[in-house]
Amino acid sequence: MVTIKEFTDQIQAEILRSFLSDNQIEAILTDEFASAWSPARTLVPIRLQVPDDQTEAAVNLMKEFEDSPIIPELDDV
Repeated sequence: MVTIKEFTDQIQAEILRSFLSDNQIEAILTDEFASAWSPARTLVPIRLQVPDDQTEAAVNLMKEFEDSPIIPELDDV
């Protein structure tokens, strides 16, 4: 498994993990509960990991996700 991103926010980590999973990437979060026990969440980051052979596809999808607008433009209704 390869770590492709680290988070301090569990919700943000889960949103991206879910997006990757929805796109057939086997994404997992590690240390997601360890950070809940630490008052200094940055000391124990939540790591988003994917299998070695899916790293390139996952990174490309992650960039697409991060570059997408928060509210997509609607076509003429």
